[in-house]
Amino acid sequence: MAATTGAAAGQSAGLTTISYNVLACIGFPDTPANRERRAAAASQMEARMAQELLLYKPDIVSFCESVTEESAGRIAKLLGMNFVWFAPGSNYRSATYPIGFPGAIFTRYRIAESENAPYGGEPKNPDLFTRHWGRALLDTGSERIAIFSAHLHPFKAEIRAREVTVILRMIQEARGRGHSVLLQGDLNHTPAGPEYQRWVSAGLSDTLVPFGGPQQPTFSSVKPEGRIDYIWAAGPLSKRLKSARVLREGAFRTNPADPTSFALSDHVPVIATFA
Repeated sequence: MAATTGAAAGQSAGLTTISYNVLACIGFPDTPANRERRAAAASQMEARMAQELLLYKPDIVSFCESVTEESAGRIAKLLGMNFVWFAPGSNYRSATYPIGFPGAIFTRYRIAESENAPYGGEPKNPDLFTRHWGRALLDTGSERIAIFSAHLHPFKAEIRAREVTVILRMIQEARGRGHSVLLQGDLNHTPAGPEYQRWVSAGLSDTLVPFGGPQQPTFSSVKPEGRIDYIWAAGPLSKRLKSARVLREGAFRTNPADPTSFALSDHVPVIATFA
């Protein structure tokens, strides 16, 4: 990881963070009408992703279904950010996703610590976090923020429940150290699911709630139907929430009037800004 710190980049006292499932930066959907255009854009997707994100002047960006570590490094350079890459779980590979589903965090701040698949000293379970799960401790110059990036199991609620237990243990540890906390990612549950109430009961705040409610859809970028992507906050940072919304705009979504159009991913991002 190599770039600038927040102080060196002249960042203000505010903080903007984005959570995004990027579908390995391959674009979506894949249709006969847009296939030629997507193929032509394939070599530009890293730059397109970075350029679109930079419009929002983020201090932190987290990726689910990330690209390779090498590609993440190139995107970090385009963003002018430090980064940490989280290797995917070992149990999920396919022809479509030969590297599995890694994760990444990009940030203007100094990364003081990072860890892939943290368990807080407990034995690791290969059945859990088959997509990705990681943490980083960010030094903003004025405070330290523990940020957790997660992509939970999409099909099995019982596995998701066990994954939530691990994550909450790590969040509790970070809060015990006095850190503000961000939990970002594709959590693969809706606000109606039992997982949602567990986050709330643990003292986390869904950043979308004060700004339109929790049910704002993040999937898909073609036809928004459900909410599975989140930015949760806890600790001192959560008290400074200024705004949050779903970025269903620009290159993050398709153009219904143009059958050759495609979005950067099948999800749309969530953005939150703190004072």
